[in-house]
Amino acid sequence: MTTYALLIYRTAPPEIRIPEKEEKAGLVGHRALQADASSKGDLHAVARLDEPATARTVRTKLTGHDVTDGPFIESKDWLVGFYLVDCDDDAQAILRAKQICSDPHHAIEVRPVEWRWRG
Repeated sequence: MTTYALLIYRTAPPEIRIPEKEEKAGLVGHRALQADASSKGDLHAVARLDEPATARTVRTKLTGHDVTDGPFIESKDWLVGFYLVDCDDDAQAILRAKQICSDPHHAIEVRPVEWRWRG
């Protein structure tokens, strides 16, 4: 079993609101994934992130650290949330991503997680 990050990106800018009916319909897949993965002990974490305007980026410079407002990369898509969930293989991870990608306003990046911290 491998842990996967399902990174949820929104393709529309924050100022464009998704219609409430469409947003509620999209949450059905999220609730189903959360219930299914939780019941199997596969769900490690799920989080919804705030808008990009609230982000801060810390970079190391020769003179110390530089802290700037905004997300790390310039992109019209923005990271809105993520899941950390155990899956049997890539195919199951992609199926779970499809479960929560139910509208044209979002894209899900599926990426295996390599746990290195051994405590």
